[in-house]
Amino acid sequence: MRFTIYLNPQSAGPERDVEQIDTTIEHAIRATEAGFDGIALTEHHVSGYNTFGDNLMMAVHLAPQVRRGTRFIMATVVPQLHHPLRLAQLCNLADILCRGEIILGMGAGGSPLEFHAIGRDPANRHAEMMEVLDVVEQALAHKRTDEPYRWATKYTNGFLSTRIMPTSYTSAGPKFGRGTQSDEGVIWTAQKGWYLLTARAPLPVIADRFRLYRAEMEKAGFDAATVAERMDWSSMARQVVIAETDAEAMAHAKVIMERLAEGVKRTWSAPSPQGDKGPTYTKEYLGVSAEDPEKFIESAMIVGSPETVTRKLQECVDAGIPHIKLCFNYGHMTREEADRQLDLFLDAVYPRFRAGGLHKKAEGAAALAAAR
Repeated sequence: MRFTIYLNPQSAGPERDVEQIDTTIEHAIRATEAGFDGIALTEHHVSGYNTFGDNLMMAVHLAPQVRRGTRFIMATVVPQLHHPLRLAQLCNLADILCRGEIILGMGAGGSPLEFHAIGRDPANRHAEMMEVLDVVEQALAHKRTDEPYRWATKYTNGFLSTRIMPTSYTSAGPKFGRGTQSDEGVIWTAQKGWYLLTARAPLPVIADRFRLYRAEMEKAGFDAATVAERMDWSSMARQVVIAETDAEAMAHAKVIMERLAEGVKRTWSAPSPQGDKGPTYTKEYLGVSAEDPEKFIESAMIVGSPETVTRKLQECVDAGIPHIKLCFNYGHMTREEADRQLDLFLDAVYPRFRAGGLHKKAEGAAALAAAR
């Protein structure tokens, strides 16, 4: 199984933003120097669900600081929140700056607040995502010698007569993936030959999604090497709460659920253009919400002592999950809480899945901490 650190910190307030971003950078360095294969980053702007907000900018900031060969996974970019031609350009630039080691996961988004703030309609998020993705793909493929490409989406339009600059890192172009929780989305992703990013469902459901994904890629005619590579880098996500004992971990998980649920309530109580009649899709999009803590823990988390976390990860391996993204800092954790989580995982769990002994703190992270 591949391991990726999933970076999605939330701040309790603006006074904690700088600390959370510093912690995020340090954890990225520590996890990858310990052997993690990838770094996953999310996009949120005003909902309070991600402190750093811009995952593409964070990826290119981290790229020269982490171990060479680390792969970045955008989980996800929300296409319709971007200008299509600017997004195409950013995909290529990020591909160069990450030396081709980036999967540009695309997703429809789940928080109406994000859409309202940027002037988009959350009710049409899936159709508008596809509309923008079509423009991005055609713009990236457009050559200077081609006929001009006249394009339009619901919100903007343009006329491309040259090419997107810069080009991608290789002639194959940037790698794309899709975040989805539905069989329909899994089938679309497989038929495109994109990487699958999925989460927030019980393990048997996730395992079924991966079986469907493989079967649909094979049905679409992709060769065995391509299918194996896509499977290898497709992934599920889990939020981790780890402590010395199961009881301690569950107690901490409940505190985190309370913090997250309170955050959800504050988010949904914010004014919207439709008043109290606006859409609230987050549960539908993500599958579960912190407002239902038992289901959230079952479908989105791994909670327990090192032994329990090890057993649950082994269950993922046995179910055929090729790659897991693990989030250690969320629910308004302090730096100390987040550090304890990562420390315990790297010391007591990760060595059981990777030969080479216990981790050592990255020199880069230590230097950052000393500089504060």
